[in-house]
Amino acid sequence: MESVPEIRQASVTDAPEVSRLLRSAMFSYCKDSGIPSSMLEAMTESVESVADRISRQTCLIAVLDDEVVGTVCIKECPNPLVYSFSDETFEFLKDAGPSCYISRFAVEENVRRTGLGNDLINKALELAYASGIRCALLHSAANNKKMVSFYGKRGFKLIDSENSRGYSRGLFANRSDSL
Repeated sequence: MESVPEIRQASVTDAPEVSRLLRSAMFSYCKDSGIPSSMLEAMTESVESVADRISRQTCLIAVLDDEVVGTVCIKECPNPLVYSFSDETFEFLKDAGPSCYISRFAVEENVRRTGLGNDLINKALELAYASGIRCALLHSAANNKKMVSFYGKRGFKLIDSENSRGYSRGLFANRSDSL
């Protein structure tokens, strides 16, 4: 029988492995998005900054055979309007209520398309919604068809896009009442 990844809360000691995974996964993300890797903040993070995020946010990891093969972070967002950059976004978010922001989602290439990414996102949403969050937000390259499809199949809707980082970034939202 094949091993099943364990999903658990990351600890600061996991930071080197999480950093390695993020860097590796972001190379694929850049390629699939058609953007230079130099445009992604995640590509320049130090292990110390990853450790700091793990200490301040809810960061989940998936571990398979003692190796970190997936990760996702969630942070509470008391005012989701900080992500409002158009009238459409404002209208969507003005009544969103307690919200969270999902970031640094990554899955090791050799375990993609196994359901692990789905499990990580589901666990993140489960934790968020159990704590009273009503809306989960995230950004992804709007022209990355794989990720747009992945998020869409998990109930995320593209609510807007912007180009402040030099490429089209979509803002996606998932509301707890849509589950």
